[in-house]
Amino acid sequence: MIWNPSATIAGLLSYLSLDLWSGQSASDTERWNCRPFLPTLFIHAPPSPSHPAIRGATKALDDYFASKYAQGGIDSLSVAVVTSEGALYEKNFGVLRANETNSPPTTSHSAYRIASVSKLFTVLEGFILEQRGVISWDDPVDKYLKDFKYRLDGLDPKGPQLEDDVAPITLFQLATHMSGLGRDWPAGTAANWPYEVSGGGPPPSNGRAFPTYEGVMNHLPKHHLVSYPGSYPSYSNTGIGVLGLALAAASSAADGNGAVITHAELLQRDIFGPMGLNGSHFLATSENKDSIVVSSVLPEVVDDDFLNAMNPSGGQFSTLSDFITLTQTLLNPRHPKSQITQYSMNRWLQQVHAFEEDDWTEMGFLWEIIKAQDSNGRLRRVYWKLGNLPGFHTAVAIHPGTSCGVAVLVAGSYSDSAGLVYDAFEIMQPGIDKALAVLAQELYAGHWVDAVPQLNSTEPSSSARISIHKGTLYIDEFTLLGVDALEKLEAKGRVALRPTRRDEFRLDVGIPPLSSKRSSACFPYWVMLDNWGLRNNAPINAIYFKGSDEHRRLHVPSLSLVMKRAE
Repeated sequence: MIWNPSATIAGLLSYLSLDLWSGQSASDTERWNCRPFLPTLFIHAPPSPSHPAIRGATKALDDYFASKYAQGGIDSLSVAVVTSEGALYEKNFGVLRANETNSPPTTSHSAYRIASVSKLFTVLEGFILEQRGVISWDDPVDKYLKDFKYRLDGLDPKGPQLEDDVAPITLFQLATHMSGLGRDWPAGTAANWPYEVSGGGPPPSNGRAFPTYEGVMNHLPKHHLVSYPGSYPSYSNTGIGVLGLALAAASSAADGNGAVITHAELLQRDIFGPMGLNGSHFLATSENKDSIVVSSVLPEVVDDDFLNAMNPSGGQFSTLSDFITLTQTLLNPRHPKSQITQYSMNRWLQQVHAFEEDDWTEMGFLWEIIKAQDSNGRLRRVYWKLGNLPGFHTAVAIHPGTSCGVAVLVAGSYSDSAGLVYDAFEIMQPGIDKALAVLAQELYAGHWVDAVPQLNSTEPSSSARISIHKGTLYIDEFTLLGVDALEKLEAKGRVALRPTRRDEFRLDVGIPPLSSKRSSACFPYWVMLDNWGLRNNAPINAIYFKGSDEHRRLHVPSLSLVMKRAE
């Protein structure tokens, strides 16, 4: 997945290495500090495709995807880099139907099988229902599915036994792959093991048909859980299928009209319709067949009916256009088409499990979380959901720190959609970081002085100098009423500014490192973020900014001071 930059991107990187940031590694002399990232300014004001840094990055990205398509193995490729306001880059390669001579080209409205990206929509539905008071994520599954039973005993028949009420499986555990349910139940039989391994995998490749509701519920009590609920993640198509069934049952009960709604009907009512996702559906029909992408690999996959029990896990079709809209709302829950609040989105982005074995991957609230370096050598989280079926490989990924997302849909034998996403972020990140640094420079950096002229030169003055270095805002000098405020806060040298709200910061003055071997740890700073006392009911280490252009002002609320940029 490591991309060897071309001359084009090398030239872009040379341009981006100007004064606002440096591409040095985080292992340099700055590592003594826990360096906050720049504020997430692009949620509401993302860069435009015409921004010089973005334009150069998208040109390099276009060369990259064109090269990937030319290498073969890809029948169709639809890809976009997205902000809350739309696509910075959007491109379609290939043909709609690989099994047809003179097929029309793929467009942003061509529908692909999206496989496990279907799960993203299922969890989105859960948040919608939670906001309406229909469910709580902490509800036990059997509150809605009375047939839901499972066994807690291990493989050792003489091992310890637990009752279901000791370890109830919850909706949250289903949505985070922490339920302990196996990957694909009813499981296939590996009858010829150890001579061959056939019999595993999802239906129908494991020799079983897609299960009905009754098929899932009848087999759950027959299989051993992988681990106790809540103890360790185990990817489960079955678990998300059960989640979809539970959400539909909860909604049906809440509607109170006696009607039973299916998962497909639920998503059409609450997501596809309200968000205008006109290319998203679950079945190939005579009405939509002319827009469906057909892969050269097992083309019959497009005709599969995953049924109500497995549609939540992998049965959906969608388009690049719909992925762009979805990604916009994930980046900004205040987007007009968003169906969830900022509070729900914040919860959705929580980390659920960090794997002790590595420092690169985590499990989120459904999300698979990986870390990628930014332009300043620091690891940042990318949240993605990948989908893989024979002939189809898809992904939706977001980078909340810079409010940027990537959507990829691939048909053909090429299967590394994860690599395409990772490389897309790697190519785009320098441009995004540059544009963000430019905006932060405009909003916060510079020399700030008293906004109200002093009556005479003997009165104590206030001033501040703020700069950006390697993706962090610093206050280099801070004089309040003639007093060196940084010295009073026991700071030795400049202090990082940690964003707490839009345009609001705390001086990140921490306590001595816990250990010389871990001098870059954030813990010493986190524990002191709000422990410096109040004046005027405001923390003495807080500042905020207000206004725009020549009316932009820096406020020190603890002293009711207002500063403007020096002329």
